[in-house]
Amino acid sequence: MKIVHFIFSCIVLFFTVSFAVSNKQIFPLTLWPFPFEINLPVSFIVLVFALLFFIFGGFYSWLLSVPVRNERYTQAKKIKELTQKIAELEAKKEE
Repeated sequence: MKIVHFIFSCIVLFFTVSFAVSNKQIFPLTLWPFPFEINLPVSFIVLVFALLFFIFGGFYSWLLSVPVRNERYTQAKKIKELTQKIAELEAKKEE
């Protein structure tokens, strides 16, 4: 499975670098209510937005995993308590 991930990552990296190298045209970036205009290469704009969505996706995945992590923490705590009870019962049994 790691080899498939590696191959897929290499393909995405190739297309990303190819896109960044081949799209050097300048694009005026404006935000509607403000009179400011920034001239940036198209590749820079697209790669920045891709990075923002990548970060947003990671944060969203992290938020979705919170209940699972809480459940694991609760289960680990319960396992520790039960292990201590078993040890206490075995100690009493030996006496």
